[in-house]
Amino acid sequence: MNAMVSSKKMALLLNIIGFQLCWIACVIGGNLWASLCVSLFMFWHWWQLKTGELWLIITITLGGTLFDSLLLNLDLLTFPSYEGPLIPLWLILLWTAFSATLYHSMAWLLKKPLLAAAFGAVAAPWSYYAGSLFDAVQLTSPALLLIASAWALLLGAVALFRRER
Repeated sequence: MNAMVSSKKMALLLNIIGFQLCWIACVIGGNLWASLCVSLFMFWHWWQLKTGELWLIITITLGGTLFDSLLLNLDLLTFPSYEGPLIPLWLILLWTAFSATLYHSMAWLLKKPLLAAAFGAVAAPWSYYAGSLFDAVQLTSPALLLIASAWALLLGAVALFRRER
């Protein structure tokens, strides 16, 4: 029994650390480091998948890519030395890595939909702002407000969905 609990705690710790490393690789390292780090993280995560999680990862990655691409096309987000209708690969991969935390290291948050929504509204803009400090992205004030709103809805909805299951 202790070995199983210890194994679960280790997997949780690896999920937390793995995502943080992915954030750094994506935001600071760009496409090459993002590809390497997120690929390794997702390869490890494959063995941790929970029921229905693969669809969640795909849905969140696609939805996040479309949302941020909308902000990009509205000139609310810009990326240095980047032009294209979709966000850079590193940010798409960051959405993938983030979605792999929801049923694991962020599972505690999904038990409380209002807290999840509040967390999304506060933490997401800070994460984007932190990315801007590394010159990975340039933001406008309306972008931060839209990001806060979208993330509040996203995490609140995922928490409600998870609660129903």
